[in-house]
Amino acid sequence: MTSWFTRTIVDPGRLPLFVFLVAFILTFLFIRFSVRMIRAQVRWWPGNVTPGGLHLHHEFFGVIVMTLSGFGLISVSRFDTPIADAVLASLFGVGCALVLDEFALILHLRDVYWEKEGRASVDAVFVAIAIGLLFLMGFRPLDFSSAVGEFRDDPNVVGRITLVAGIAVNVVLAIITLVKGKLWTGLIGMFIPVLLIVGAIRVARPASPWARWFYGGRDAKHQKAIRRERRLREPMIRWKIVVQEALAGRFGVPDAPPASQPVVPMPAPIAQSPSVQMPNRIATAIRWRRIRRELAVVPTWRLPVILVMLAIIAAIACVTIDENLGLDVDSGTLATVLGVIAGATATLTGLVFTAVTLAMQFGASQISVRVIPMLQREPVMRWSIGFFLATFVFSVIIAMDLALSGPDDGTPGASTAIAAFLTVVSAILFIALVTKVGSVLNSAQLLRWIAADGRSAIRRQYPVVGGQTTDHGSELDEWASAATESRTTITLPELGARGRILLAVNVPMLERYAASRQVRFDLLVRVGDNVSHNVGVIAVIGPSTGGEPGGDAEFQRKVLACLLFGDTHQPSVSPAAALQAITDIALKAISTAGNDPSSAVLALDHIEDLLLMLAPRVRAARQSRFVRGYRRSWADYVAIGTDEIRRHSHGQAQVHRRLRALYETLAAQCADDQQSPILERLEALDVQLAQEWTVPLDRRLAADPDRQGYGSERGTAL
Repeated sequence: MTSWFTRTIVDPGRLPLFVFLVAFILTFLFIRFSVRMIRAQVRWWPGNVTPGGLHLHHEFFGVIVMTLSGFGLISVSRFDTPIADAVLASLFGVGCALVLDEFALILHLRDVYWEKEGRASVDAVFVAIAIGLLFLMGFRPLDFSSAVGEFRDDPNVVGRITLVAGIAVNVVLAIITLVKGKLWTGLIGMFIPVLLIVGAIRVARPASPWARWFYGGRDAKHQKAIRRERRLREPMIRWKIVVQEALAGRFGVPDAPPASQPVVPMPAPIAQSPSVQMPNRIATAIRWRRIRRELAVVPTWRLPVILVMLAIIAAIACVTIDENLGLDVDSGTLATVLGVIAGATATLTGLVFTAVTLAMQFGASQISVRVIPMLQREPVMRWSIGFFLATFVFSVIIAMDLALSGPDDGTPGASTAIAAFLTVVSAILFIALVTKVGSVLNSAQLLRWIAADGRSAIRRQYPVVGGQTTDHGSELDEWASAATESRTTITLPELGARGRILLAVNVPMLERYAASRQVRFDLLVRVGDNVSHNVGVIAVIGPSTGGEPGGDAEFQRKVLACLLFGDTHQPSVSPAAALQAITDIALKAISTAGNDPSSAVLALDHIEDLLLMLAPRVRAARQSRFVRGYRRSWADYVAIGTDEIRRHSHGQAQVHRRLRALYETLAAQCADDQQSPILERLEALDVQLAQEWTVPLDRRLAADPDRQGYGSERGTAL
């Protein structure tokens, strides 16, 4: 480590930059720790510096330290004083950290340290650290220093013109990228020019100057920018805020509640109904964000592309490290190893694509089309493809560098070790992927997979188990009589970025909106429905006050934001989707082409388990007085899980026996008010058996309940 530090940091003259960066980071962490201790009012920690009652911000001390150390660096710049340079550079890093930590205060000219605008200070610190690390690794903006040397030493006029043109093109690309609102891409692209090409080609951010100048009359471009902002940038911003607040503390949260403020009572949302406690806004937002994250469909290509880009950056960094390490390894052997790794990963990638394609084709044709999105959203598929391609690209770049480098440039020993490690990880991921694909081809494992997703959806939609149903019938009637004078239907006019199938409803937030506007919401579509163009999705009903209750566009936008749309109603979305997927498998099994009643019986096992889990939760579900039509009834779930199988089970005694056992189990465990749909289907099954089985023995055997569908002559009886 000492020799590496000497060759990489000390010999190239990067020691002052290294100590500057270390002092900068340590000072930032210390000052953030200090202000958080002061904010928490810890007794033993020194407080703010307030001589004479004047609060001196730490940026004041930072300016002084920067000024003194800057003068010192200028004074000793003509002398070869490495120790003095390092000491002064560390002091300059301390001053920079103190100043940039209050960058937002300087920007807004007011104390916004703990407000949301204060995040700009942490952003400035992150930018400074990133630029410092790039300089420490040997990168220069647009490689300007080497370009100046080439321009000075190259006597060829054409070569000089080409060099200047290349720099000019990079500067133009950097300006375009920054004008498009991509600050990080533009800054890092100044050091890695290939990122400038990506930033200049891709669509601009919606609020950027480029979007204002060129997207005014191009709705398609503007909508694409908004969709990309929501899909790519907003998740990154959320994670950036998490990291920022983990390091620097919570922003936008007051230090302490006001000393004494009169509590203004909220007006009752409904004059005719008793007061109701509205859901907490913060808890509702957190819960809704978690649901959106769980149901979001992650593009299959995103993670592989990110891993490939990281592999390229890692390969470039490893080449620099290997040149400084100077390991004595045979280059021919390493080239052979790298070639084998690249070929093996390319072969694995081809096998993965083949296996996934076959699994999707088999799932769509023989099982259910709902299996395809389940396989696509599996992380193991994205990680495996990404690691295979990243290993291939990493190995190829290192091999090309080895082929083009001279005998004195060192050999990529460390890079080859990293490539070997990536190969081992790729092999492990390949085994995991084959196992996951095999679960699609195995009906028993696939049914367990779907049932597990269904149970997760049940817990999310019906978190309460047991209890008694709250009867709001009279309250709802009273509300309807007072709130049906005016009605506004909100439609979904624009094509959703993620699809037009309703996946989830933020009921608590709709309740808050209903209480604030004294209205009621009637959901016109159910979870899983496809919403066509300009079809009404939700009705706003309220007393007539000279205008429509939900007429303003901003209110309609907020209401639509409480509805999550997607492209597939998959088992993880709702219990109905899980029951439908299992029913599809059962129907394929009992079809003429399938002729596999045992798989249908296995599917009914999981349907029974889901229905038994649903029964007490559906009964205990809270009925909202402000939002209607967002949940299915118990009869709906019984119909979804069993009706199609019952109607298509002609001549399937094994299925009939299992169905009767399912109905009788439900009847024995469900409450009295849930018996009606079960008893109706038992009667329908009796009629169907009487019509299909003319032989008395067959009719008697088919009518006996049996959990396995076959067994003793008397079914499950001993």
